[in-house]
Amino acid sequence: MGYDRGKQLFSSPHRLELLRALRSKPADTKALTDELSISRVTVQRHTNGCCELGWVRKSDGRYELTPVGEHVCEAATAFLDRLTVLENHEEAVRTLAAVDDSFDPLLLADARISVAEPNSPHDPIIHYRNAMTETNTTAVRGILPVFSELLIEVHHELLEGGTETEVVAPQSVLETAPPPEDVPSSAFTLYTLEETVDFGVTVTDETVLVGVYDDGTFVACIESAEPAFREWATGLYDRYRERATRVPLETAASDGAPQSGLEPSE
Repeated sequence: MGYDRGKQLFSSPHRLELLRALRSKPADTKALTDELSISRVTVQRHTNGCCELGWVRKSDGRYELTPVGEHVCEAATAFLDRLTVLENHEEAVRTLAAVDDSFDPLLLADARISVAEPNSPHDPIIHYRNAMTETNTTAVRGILPVFSELLIEVHHELLEGGTETEVVAPQSVLETAPPPEDVPSSAFTLYTLEETVDFGVTVTDETVLVGVYDDGTFVACIESAEPAFREWATGLYDRYRERATRVPLETAASDGAPQSGLEPSE
């Protein structure tokens, strides 16, 4: 039954356009004709069809959605939005679904995504650097999957400015990081993971950035300030931090062990 109703809805793009128009406000045939830029005959055919399906009713000379029509319009819009995200951001969806199989692709609907292309391979890292340089955040929490001098430099500047920073990084990343230089330990907390990770997460007061990596190369940067995306990213970060081990910076320094990597190398 649902499939049959779907066929009737999507048999013409005008039907969903009609429902969306009526979702905003009731309208008569002339108003719908003007708004949808289709013929009066076409409008009449689709309003009649939607009335027969119980999605639209006529009251005082104007058409309006029924409660069922409201739900049909909402469900169809969400369905098409999901398909659009899957079409436009297939690689990002594939990566994030591998990280968290409960990830909802619709979380990317309003995200800003930069992807490394042959003619612009550095777009993701530039995107990340600009976002972090422009932020006014008081705190940063992040997962650092690889050692990158550029990323380190950006975060070192934030630390010097007093931004409280909490980082989770695989042990393999810490082993490649340079020794610390003037890191304010009161503002910096480091956790280490035994496992490797192939994605990055940065949560600030204002926005969330997720890095997509391919064999250690930063290939896409996803940025969103939407509350639902932030909730998902924060939950992901918390899960990794819970299974990580905190590294006492003073102990590591006295042992001469590699440090956080949040300092630019010489």
